Amino acid sequence: MNSKQFFYNFGKAMYHVDSFYDDFAKQSRISTTLLWVLYALNDGNAHTQIEICKDWELPRTTVNTVVKEIEKNGYIDLIPIKGKKREMNIVLTNLGKAYAEDVLSELYEIEAKVYDMLDANEKQVASMLNKIAESLKESKGGKKCQKK
Repeated sequence: MNSKQFFYNFGKAMYHVDSFYDDFAKQSRISTTLLWVLYALNDGNAHTQIEICKDWELPRTTVNTVVKEIEKNGYIDLIPIKGKKREMNIVLTNLGKAYAEDVLSELYEIEAKVYDMLDANEKQVASMLNKIAESLKESKGGKKCQKK
């Protein structure tokens, strides 16, 4: 296999995985962005919008819209960060934790079943994907491809 074949197969597989999560969000009657924001926040840690955007490669304006929506619904608290004027930590409220668990519990079960089917080498896929992602970013000088 050469690099072109590798990345062709890699791209197809990535889009199939992405499509699964898109379909899951649709079946849950939420946006894919809301799914990923809930996923990020449901790890028990505080996160800023900037962290979520960076970690999940989501557009700032889209994340901001989702954050405003879930704040309005009482699912999160925005907690000021000492020394930062505009940046705030986002933390799920008890209502938000229940909502996230309701939305994500089935997904976690599916992921656990898939994970259990993988052998030890296959379980290294996340680190391999991170290495590929970082290498691809570095090859573009850390910049995203620009539209022509």
